[in-house]
Amino acid sequence: MDRLLRLMFNVKELRFRCDDDPIDRLSKRYTVSLLLMFTMVVTTKVYVGDPIRCWCPAQFTDSHKLYANTICWVSNTYYVPFDNRLPLPEEQRKVIGYYQWVPLILMMEAVFCYLPSILWSFMWRQSGMSVVNVMDAANAGLKTSSTDVREKTTRYMIHQLDKYLVARTARPKGFLPQLKHIVSKAVYARVGGCYLALSYLFVKLMYVANAVAQIYVLDWFMGNRFRLYGIDVIRRFFDGSDWSASERFPRVTMCDFIVRHQVATHRYIVQCVLSINLFNEKIFIVVWFWLAAVAFITSLDFLKWTWRLFVHPSRMRYVRGLLTSMNELKRHPGADLTKFTSDYLKRDGLFITRLLSDNMGDIVAADVLSGLWEFFCAHRHAQIEDIGERKPHRRELDAERDEKRAAEERQRDDLDREARMQRAAGDRTSVAGDGDGGDNPDIVAEEPQEEEAVEAVDENG
Repeated sequence: MDRLLRLMFNVKELRFRCDDDPIDRLSKRYTVSLLLMFTMVVTTKVYVGDPIRCWCPAQFTDSHKLYANTICWVSNTYYVPFDNRLPLPEEQRKVIGYYQWVPLILMMEAVFCYLPSILWSFMWRQSGMSVVNVMDAANAGLKTSSTDVREKTTRYMIHQLDKYLVARTARPKGFLPQLKHIVSKAVYARVGGCYLALSYLFVKLMYVANAVAQIYVLDWFMGNRFRLYGIDVIRRFFDGSDWSASERFPRVTMCDFIVRHQVATHRYIVQCVLSINLFNEKIFIVVWFWLAAVAFITSLDFLKWTWRLFVHPSRMRYVRGLLTSMNELKRHPGADLTKFTSDYLKRDGLFITRLLSDNMGDIVAADVLSGLWEFFCAHRHAQIEDIGERKPHRRELDAERDEKRAAEERQRDDLDREARMQRAAGDRTSVAGDGDGGDNPDIVAEEPQEEEAVEAVDENG
């Protein structure tokens, strides 16, 4: 298909991104290629061959015949079965008005089949994780015969994934960054580790909706219940009738046109052969069945990816299987596989690993997952060591805090003692003043004894 598109558009190198799975490429690559090929066939028939030829009256000259063919092509013809009479001018006709637009219809279908791929590319770029770079690195490592190049590409993928996964779990500081963090987690699921997974499932639904919507758009444009076209073909095939003949694409139609003469106008009714419908009929049979198959297969693939990414036993079984195949669980028997899957990988990491497995094989995915497992175990070991280093320092801080508290208590006791001494001195002064202590030698003699007693009590305390 890539060669076909290079020949069609005269492009020396046309390379599709490998950022999705093979089912997505049914729509974005093979469906687009098929529709563009049909566009070329119909366009060639229109501009090179005779898409329509009308049976004109005997008196028509060659220029009259050319005019009749042209006017019946640009204006709409109508279909009348041979068993029915021709309708009167005022009666309703079964107009065939799509055959001029078939190349444009097929071209627009090809564009809409590629739009979900553009949406997916935009969404993974918003995450900060270059999915296409990781897939290209995996492809380069798979194709090379150099062990050094393969190891470098594997290390690159592991570092990119680890950087993305660790960044998703980091919490910013400050009010506004934290508010943005909360909104991003709630709305976009970026911080929760499932932004890529949810975006990919949404694009899957867009592929399904695109295929189904195209059948209904063709039904609206062509009429004649085109949405049931494939079912009618199957029914006629099993009935033994001509399955390719259909009133939706009649080969013989009628055309009315008016010719102006000098005195009056004359109305002509001619019978025309729409040879272009011989191609249109086969093309749209293929298009109907192809779109129906794409919608069905992509729907099943959507359910498969939902099971893979959001059902816990499936996630654990896949991760355990890959790590067991690389003997990684035996190297780190104490590591928690559940935390590795749920808290470190999350759904985005598992999505990238699954994508690698679908496109490059389980061996490449197992190598990357083993590297992430080593990083996870190293992170956990570093956290444990950091906690162990902080414990002695915490004990020192506690001892300093206790010593400081004891010093404050001693200082408070000294202040209380001074206050009691001052109150005692004040009481003695007031007693001496009231009793005229100068005339009473007994009181004066007792004052030094009381001070000595207070000082002795304070010193013993």
